[in-house]
Amino acid sequence: MADEFDRRSLLALPALGLAALSGCIPMSARRESDLVRSLDREVIALQQENARLRKQLESCDSDGRPPPQIYTELRQILGGRDDAQVDRIDRVSRVTLAGAAVFAPGSTRVRSEAEPVLDLLSTALNLHVDTFVMVLGHTDDQATSGRLKRTYPTNWELSTARAAAVVRALSEEWGVSPHRFTAGGRAEWHPIADNATSEGREANRRVEVLIFEEEPP
Repeated sequence: MADEFDRRSLLALPALGLAALSGCIPMSARRESDLVRSLDREVIALQQENARLRKQLESCDSDGRPPPQIYTELRQILGGRDDAQVDRIDRVSRVTLAGAAVFAPGSTRVRSEAEPVLDLLSTALNLHVDTFVMVLGHTDDQATSGRLKRTYPTNWELSTARAAAVVRALSEEWGVSPHRFTAGGRAEWHPIADNATSEGREANRRVEVLIFEEEPP
């Protein structure tokens, strides 16, 4: 009888051990799972912070200065528009106006459809009265022809006339002080797209508005 009891006791010991272990494993697994989730959250937070710092670094100049305030404002008010793009070259802010949105084909008269974008641009310029503005006209590589050629023999004259028209509109209609402006034409010699396609030629017909913090030489 005693031997039988001892055998039953010995057989019960492994079962008790397994039962004890089975109670510990889920608890340990839960702790490890919580730790993994915590580490995942920390990794995600670090990645987001790195992305924020990288974006901030990219927006700063090589000397660590933030971008010009007018550039930041132009990005906010003109961002997402099809008729204008905003970028900058060092400390110079640049607004590129699509030629088709500003001028009808073969014309140097500013279209009424351009009024909204010029209104927004002039608002920024009038808020930053210490900046200087250079307006440059660009054309595609197609020579002027017909009646247009009699007035504008080459793309030099045409691109310059279109730049001057934008300056006049900003100055006379939206009150930007004329002493801040310089107007010039670059004809077809600075393309940003392939003139072999109609899309490329359309992209090349544009007006650039360069905004300087100091008066250019």
